[in-house]
Amino acid sequence: MGITDTQIRAISCDGPGCAKQIIYDRKTEKETFELAENVWLRATRVTQTADGRNLVYCSDVCEVKAIGTGVHNILEQPKIAVGNPAAIAAAAQAAANARQTNEAIKTGQPAKVQLS
Repeated sequence: MGITDTQIRAISCDGPGCAKQIIYDRKTEKETFELAENVWLRATRVTQTADGRNLVYCSDVCEVKAIGTGVHNILEQPKIAVGNPAAIAAAAQAAANARQTNEAIKTGQPAKVQLS
C-alpha cells in the first residue's frame, strides 16, 4: 500500500455554546465547502486579538456573543497590592465616606466634599 501523506484540517467555532465543528482532508476541501450542511464555512471569520490569539466564528451572532463575554480583551494583571492592615482600613474608611457623601449629594442633603 505504501505511504500516503494527508493534510487534515479541523475548524470549530469559538462562539460560546456553538458546537459547529468539521474535520476534513484538504484534498477534498472544495467538495467539503460545497455540502449544504457546511454552508457556515463560507461565512467563517477569523479574528486575531492584540495578544496573538486567533478566534474563529461561524457567524456574526457567535462573534457578537463572544465579544459580550470579553474573550477578545487582554487579561490585565491585578492592580491592587496587598498593604498593611492600617492602609487597608484607611482605604475602606475613605470608600465608605465617599459613598455617604455621594448619597447625601444625590438626596439633596448637606455634605462636605474635599477636592484634591
